[in-house]
Amino acid sequence: MKSTPFDFLGNLDTLIAVIIGAVLATGGALVADVIQDRLGRKRRARDAARFFGEVLYSIDQLTAIAVRSLNIGDNRWGSVTQRMFRAALQEASIYERNRERIFDINDARLRQRIHRYVLSTTIPMVALLEYSNDLVALEGQTGEETESRRKECTENREGALEAVLEHRPENRAIISALEKIAGVEIDLLEPVDQRSDIRETQPPANADS
Repeated sequence: MKSTPFDFLGNLDTLIAVIIGAVLATGGALVADVIQDRLGRKRRARDAARFFGEVLYSIDQLTAIAVRSLNIGDNRWGSVTQRMFRAALQEASIYERNRERIFDINDARLRQRIHRYVLSTTIPMVALLEYSNDLVALEGQTGEETESRRKECTENREGALEAVLEHRPENRAIISALEKIAGVEIDLLEPVDQRSDIRETQPPANADS
């Protein structure tokens, strides 16, 4: 059978339909991938915000317990107080081990605030525990040099404590921002200014447990 121009047009229509179908299928797949990626990023951001919010909340709770224990009993810097500060540092280590997850949070400024808070809190905590160990090592020793060192360690430890307390309000502000991303509420302790209580019960410079 002899072909006609109309047969060519019919084949062309079929080819165009195939091409259009392929383009639509490809475009649909790309759109689906974009939507899926966006949903995945939002989900990871929510999970990361909740994770870091809970870590910061735990640090805040343990710090609050440690500070309150300073004013209980005669042993101001006793084992309970120091254990609570160590526990807070252990919570901070969870942040360090999972720090890459912070990039799932799109807010760069919030990421910086989180990292700055962790550093500005954990470094003084490490310092106050080290000064406590130094004071224990000085127990039973006498002499002018020993007393000078004891006084220096005591003052530096109290200064480190003040540095820890100074950043507690920032913790609560960060958690509030993370709650908005996570879509959940992370209960916070009642905001109490522990620094005034500490000043009122401040022991003499040479007092230690």
